Amino acid sequence: MIRLRVLVTGSTGLVGHRIIDLALDWGHEVYSTYRNEKYPRGKQAKLDLRNFGKIQEVVKDIEPEAIINTAAFTDVEGCEKYPEKAYEVNAEAPKMLARASEDISAHLIHVSTDYVFDGEKGSYSEDDLTNPQGIYGKSKLEGEKNVRENCSLWTIARTSVLYGWGFKDKLNFATWLIKELSDKNEVQIVENQYNSPTLNTNLAEVLIEAAGKEIEGLYHVACSSRISRYEFSMKLAKIFHLNQELIKKTTMNEMDWNAPRPKDSSLDVSKSENTFDKKLLNCEESLQKMRDEKEKIQSHNNRYS
Repeated sequence: MIRLRVLVTGSTGLVGHRIIDLALDWGHEVYSTYRNEKYPRGKQAKLDLRNFGKIQEVVKDIEPEAIINTAAFTDVEGCEKYPEKAYEVNAEAPKMLARASEDISAHLIHVSTDYVFDGEKGSYSEDDLTNPQGIYGKSKLEGEKNVRENCSLWTIARTSVLYGWGFKDKLNFATWLIKELSDKNEVQIVENQYNSPTLNTNLAEVLIEAAGKEIEGLYHVACSSRISRYEFSMKLAKIFHLNQELIKKTTMNEMDWNAPRPKDSSLDVSKSENTFDKKLLNCEESLQKMRDEKEKIQSHNNRYS
């Protein structure tokens, strides 16, 4: 793989920090952007994604061969409450990054979501029609459109329910579940919502490969398993040796949710499996990898807490 100069947005996020770690380990030159909180690895680049002039300035100054955009407003409930913020971060910022990428002929790799689908079908391929139901999905779909229309060299990677060890122990569904079960707390998990929960490390590996090989286009990059939230939780508890009896079934209708969520937003990853060398892990493989990463990654992250 060619050594690249890579600029990563969302550097303290679940995917961003893993991209930075892996890209540095693989010999790439990496710039970690930040607005307030810095990620301690990579070269620091202060960047406000709401400021187009600043984006242009930073991109022109660094001249990256690839920009990997992982920054997003992913709080589904928050997007319904603050739609202006959702569109600003999820739609307008990608447009500005795309224009800045085009100015220097950089490859823009943009992370999107399974929530661009309505969830009535499941196992969605890249050719299936999108029909987002909530502000989160609608704003992310607008971001995809803005990327395609404003730069020539782009990759859009749709993923699903990201999880893994975060920077400074920021919680996600899997780490929240581990914490609750470790504390002997009962949890209510829906049994009728299906997706393709994706380990952050696995996604990061594929995105770096896309950058290194200039793989262009729209791809579904997610876990190769279609699974319910409840089934995923039971598998996690088993692999992490936690008490499965603390996990109680519930349904989507019983949850106190205001924002609409797709019932089955699982992704067909056949195109990615036929394109990328990095294997897309199934659910068991992903959870086992997360378990094996625990000591190394948490020890690393705790040094900067």
